[in-house]
Amino acid sequence: MKTLRFYKILIGILVVVNLTTVYFLWSSANGDNHPPHPKRNDLIDRLGITGDKKEQIMRLQDDHFKQKDALIQKGKELHEKLFLSFNDTSKDSTEIALIIDNIVENQRETEQMTFDYFKDISALCTSEEKKLLEEIIHDVLRRGPPPPRRK
Repeated sequence: MKTLRFYKILIGILVVVNLTTVYFLWSSANGDNHPPHPKRNDLIDRLGITGDKKEQIMRLQDDHFKQKDALIQKGKELHEKLFLSFNDTSKDSTEIALIIDNIVENQRETEQMTFDYFKDISALCTSEEKKLLEEIIHDVLRRGPPPPRRK
């Protein structure tokens, strides 16, 4: 009787541990535990900006990241639509080309928005801060984009 109770308790513990493990694996695969934009103040800190200009840049950053997140989501949806179409015999090459054109346009919007964002920040900077901003941008370009998160 004691061994039966022991095994029931052991099975209960193992079920809880397995469910917890599955939950954490699933949530990390969906990116739930990653902040969308770590170190948003990094640019401001590196430029050494304070006061009213800091607040203006923070607002620019918030707007920029909201727009960028929306465009990234749209890009993901367009790519999914494209790659789910390769087995769809009802879609002709014109429809596929249209989806690809939408992907390209979405990327163009992203690049234009990012350019405008840095141009707006540059307008708030002194000549020394502008030089530092250029160095920061070139440093990021040399390193390349961060590696994609695994899902």
